Amino acid sequence: MAAAELQAQLAGTRERRLLWLAGDAHWTLAAAQAVAGTLAPPDSRWLGARGRAADPNRRTAELGAECGLLLVDAWAGLDLDALGAAAGTLRGGGLLVLLTPPVRDWPAWTDPAAERFASFPHGGEAVTGRLIRRLCGLLDASPAVRRVDGPVAPSPEPPAAAAAARCGAAAAPAGAGARAAARSDTDASQVGPATADQARAIDAIVATASGRAHRPLVITADRGRGKSAAMGLAAARLAGGGAHILLTAPRQRAAAAVRRHAGRFAPRYLAPDQLLAQHPPADLLLVDEAAAIPAPLLTQMLAHYPRMVFATTVHGYEGTGRGFELRFRRVLDRVTPGWRALRLSQPIRWADDDPLEALLSRALLLDAEPAADGDAEAALAAAGAADVRFETPERDGLAGDEPRLRQAFGLLVLGHYQTRPSDLRQLLDAPDMSVHWLRAGETLLAVAVTGREGSLPPVLHQPIFAGRRRPRGHLLAQTLSAHAGLPAAAGLACRRILRIAVHPAVRRRGLGRRLVRELAASSAAAGTDALGASFGATPGLIRFWRRCGLRPVHIGSRRNAASGAHAAVVLRALTPAGGRLLQRGRERLVPRLTVLLAGPLRGLEPAVVAELFAAAPGAAAPLDDLQQRELHAFAHADRGLDATRPALHRLLQAVLPGALAAHRLSASQSHALIACILQHAEPGACAAPLGRSGAAAVLAELRAATAVLLAAAPHRPSPR
Repeated sequence: MAAAELQAQLAGTRERRLLWLAGDAHWTLAAAQAVAGTLAPPDSRWLGARGRAADPNRRTAELGAECGLLLVDAWAGLDLDALGAAAGTLRGGGLLVLLTPPVRDWPAWTDPAAERFASFPHGGEAVTGRLIRRLCGLLDASPAVRRVDGPVAPSPEPPAAAAAARCGAAAAPAGAGARAAARSDTDASQVGPATADQARAIDAIVATASGRAHRPLVITADRGRGKSAAMGLAAARLAGGGAHILLTAPRQRAAAAVRRHAGRFAPRYLAPDQLLAQHPPADLLLVDEAAAIPAPLLTQMLAHYPRMVFATTVHGYEGTGRGFELRFRRVLDRVTPGWRALRLSQPIRWADDDPLEALLSRALLLDAEPAADGDAEAALAAAGAADVRFETPERDGLAGDEPRLRQAFGLLVLGHYQTRPSDLRQLLDAPDMSVHWLRAGETLLAVAVTGREGSLPPVLHQPIFAGRRRPRGHLLAQTLSAHAGLPAAAGLACRRILRIAVHPAVRRRGLGRRLVRELAASSAAAGTDALGASFGATPGLIRFWRRCGLRPVHIGSRRNAASGAHAAVVLRALTPAGGRLLQRGRERLVPRLTVLLAGPLRGLEPAVVAELFAAAPGAAAPLDDLQQRELHAFAHADRGLDATRPALHRLLQAVLPGALAAHRLSASQSHALIACILQHAEPGACAAPLGRSGAAAVLAELRAATAVLLAAAPHRPSPR
């Protein structure tokens, strides 16, 4: 059979192949059982189980647990993230077996994994098959693939339990496979000596531990290049010489490979939040899979540990490393300009030119890149601003236009470190989604992905406001109604900007603002009430959206686990109804902030708060005579801070937004007011963050800032 022939071809090589079994459900399962029985490797793995949707959390469990036969059952739902993760565990000489519906039927088949891409009221049947049609074409064209077609007549699926029993260990249910992978090691044990690439990495890590402070090393590699093994071997060498090494990673399981390769010298692991809370001393801090750790946390680590090594995957199933490399490079250039970079390119699990790796990289766009920097600059210069075209391409055409699809997705990967292969399916297939770009010639300069939200039926408005319903795919309506207290949001038509990215070579040329302006115009023409976005709030991003005409109306009370930031919601009104929603949201923002900053938002960065206040209207409540006297005595005499807090709180709510918008205060003055008055921090605790010598210096900053605000405060006489 085909499997035996492929196995014979792979014997003695380190290449991998894909066997595609396309036919009805019964036949593909029986054929897969036969393959497993014929090849019978001791470490085969089954991804997917009949009758059960793919578990998006399973992909993390699959990381690194090496296998010789991987069976992927698309009848259970095709999870691209899980496929990318699991394929990275297939060693050289191994075989990936893909079970699918018949080729002619697969694109139109309702995939169980598609449900999570369907926004309310749509179901999985509304998710189109553009991605599957594209995948079929790539599979047929690849030299890594052998396709075997079976019967195409529909037949009932066998029960999942019975199918698993017939498949035995090689065909365990998806949940069991995930649990087994989780129990196993999370990265393949390396056999044999280190590669030349790894030897260079080990030497560089050792040199970092003993070299000059504040010169971190950044190691990047594609999947399967042995970066974690190199870190473990280097840690063992250093610890054997008496050095104290610490290790952090997004999850403890992600750090297991480093610890295992370090053997009895395995470094102590601390989660990122534990590390930053405890600040234990170390001669060297190792950070594995750094792209999955929020950039603000990595920046804090740089401030506390003078010698660090960051390692991350660039073109991996996460789809995060390339964007991390670009963004974190700017942080490193600013904080530690002497940092060094090292790239590992030699695979250790499979051959250098493995055809399966090439196929999956292309199919999942793991290696998608935008146009070269020089091409982007030349295209913009040749076209001129007037000839840069705004387009909303039809997704049917985009799915078949590989060069533009790769450019668009490459820009999204660079701009958003959370971009994954599953986002490709959302981009191509999810209902109510659109892609937009600015194009000069054949070069994409900026890309946005938007979704149509809101216009929900009245019967859902109160349940959403009460927190009892959360319709999938309507983030703006749900957030603004249930969390910002704006129930009208559920009934309005909104277009949400999910992703936006500008080519790094042509940034700061107004292209991002131009793209948002075009989106607003096209959305207004379609009758949309508001254009909005939700993002991890930083001062720079809030300023960007303000320049685009979108104003903050809400800030989340908890930090997002992926970004490490609080999510902000911004809106731009496109109709009178949208204008009323925006006005109400802006009016409520400052009063709500002044309450929340004393509680769940006590840790929100004052710089973020200042940008939110600057974008909001002030309450403009006048101060009475007594409040004026209290504040004057604090600003110009020695009245105590605690005695003046109530009047200061009233003053900030009334005047601070306008003062910040007019740039009447310095950054240190506004940050001192926000931290000490609204977030109730003690002046002494604020001294270091504000760059002041102590509590007395912070108090002087507060008095000076109060004098500035008091001069602009409205006044009304006290009643007699």
